[in-house]
Amino acid sequence: MLWRIGLSLCATALTGVLLACSVRVPDQPPAAATPAAITATTTTTTKTSTIEHPNLAKEVTDAVTSVVPGTSVSFVLYDKETGQTPVSVNAGTQRYTASVVKLLIAMDALHTGGWHAPSNGRIAEMLSLSDDGVADSLWAADGQGTIVTRMARLIGLKHTTGPRIADQWEMTSTTADDLAAIYRYLTDEVPAVAADPLLDALAAAKNPAADGFQQYFGIPDGLPGRQWAVKQGWMEIQRSVVLNTTGIVDDRYIVVLLAELPAGTSFARGRPALTAGISAIAPALPG
Repeated sequence: MLWRIGLSLCATALTGVLLACSVRVPDQPPAAATPAAITATTTTTTKTSTIEHPNLAKEVTDAVTSVVPGTSVSFVLYDKETGQTPVSVNAGTQRYTASVVKLLIAMDALHTGGWHAPSNGRIAEMLSLSDDGVADSLWAADGQGTIVTRMARLIGLKHTTGPRIADQWEMTSTTADDLAAIYRYLTDEVPAVAADPLLDALAAAKNPAADGFQQYFGIPDGLPGRQWAVKQGWMEIQRSVVLNTTGIVDDRYIVVLLAELPAGTSFARGRPALTAGISAIAPALPG
């Protein structure tokens, strides 16, 4: 499996009422959730987490909001080796996926007819380059929102739902907890014949993305020198600017940082905010 130092971005920076890797008309977004209290949680297992940093949840949030005040954040750090989630912030708050939903589109395509390897390079391009054209084609061909329904049922996602407007895949809703579950399922449950090509594509994220967007924010820029496999997301909606950085670090940690920044925030200002949030966890990660 190829693990590279680099990053994958998710959607595309566009202008207008909604920009998400392609110009789209936004549907009615759900009412903004009241930010939940920041919590640090530990699950008891047979192993003890090596992450002992009781203020990490607050430090991640403070790092983001110090760059862009008023940003609403969800964050999960999951340790695959211990089976623990040592840090979480607003992990159950529903947020829009933007291009992160391409994970589900890709997994659904390779699950149809039984898990199998990709027949060509289109799925890899959809992930590594965050190619919207490929996503549009697969979304239409495979049933639009039923893709999300099938994958949510298969993986056991409790808070992931398809978009209200059928062709707006970027408006799929999920939570940080559910995204962590998607990565766990991909690495632990999907047969290698299907999982390895997807993980290789995530590890081979190109910068810039297919649409020219600078994808190396959050995990790649925030954790230099570490191995990662990532899927990013970004778009602008009426109420906010969405930036998401998600992935696997050092083949051990699942990292999910989802942010809604105040409306009108530029991507040039927003990207460093997520990178600052991810940088805050660097001292807590072994190695």
